[in-house]
Amino acid sequence: MQENAVSPEMSARFMPLPPKGVLVDAHRSSVADQCGIALERTIDTLWSRQSLGAVQYPGANAEPVLIAFSDPCGAVALGLVLRPVAGPAEDMSVAARLAGILVRLLAQCPLPTTALVEVALAVRLAYGEHMPVPSPGTGVRKLAAWQCEQAVAYMDARLQDGFTTADVAAQCGMSAARFSVAFRLSFGASIRQWVIQRRVERAQQMLTSESVSLETVAAACGFSEQCHFTRQFSRLVGVPPGAWRRRHHVLTA
Repeated sequence: MQENAVSPEMSARFMPLPPKGVLVDAHRSSVADQCGIALERTIDTLWSRQSLGAVQYPGANAEPVLIAFSDPCGAVALGLVLRPVAGPAEDMSVAARLAGILVRLLAQCPLPTTALVEVALAVRLAYGEHMPVPSPGTGVRKLAAWQCEQAVAYMDARLQDGFTTADVAAQCGMSAARFSVAFRLSFGASIRQWVIQRRVERAQQMLTSESVSLETVAAACGFSEQCHFTRQFSRLVGVPPGAWRRRHHVLTA
């Protein structure tokens, strides 16, 4: 079975989040537990870097676990979600069988750190280091392509009704705070600025019809008051919506 970097379809299979995980630092031969907020932040980082993959391993009645690897600077660089599936080990990949061994090591107390690090590195090697690992400070916080598409589709469908940053962030598997930063880096604008721009663009589309009132356009585009609509439209387009419509019809007549 070939394991691949996470895709939009696979992302849903990672929900709910793995209840536990470990961060492997091969450079210091150390292993740190990951759970709760720390685990969520690690997964946020991996998703935003497109550096999260999945390895299925032979197991039953077990929970998925995250194995994350740090780079020489201590930053999270790659993560693998180990997911238990039914089936004989001999029919699975080398990475899957090694993942099964790794899970058994994680169940021991105290953790056999040296052996765990070695097996974790073997899983990583068998998995294949084909996912890009960005260097620190080089746009690693930008949204992945599928996250951009997911966020835009979600917001476009709700421009009239409104939504919160947390609502959109949840569609991308991220916390609201991290999503806000990633969104600004990806789109060059805050979520609020982007939404207003999008609403004005939709208003322009509706204003091409002379039969639609300005009040209807404002409400359909998510502006609570017409004065707010007029102010934002004028700021971005340069003229009020009524004047823009008249000019549009003169130019297209």
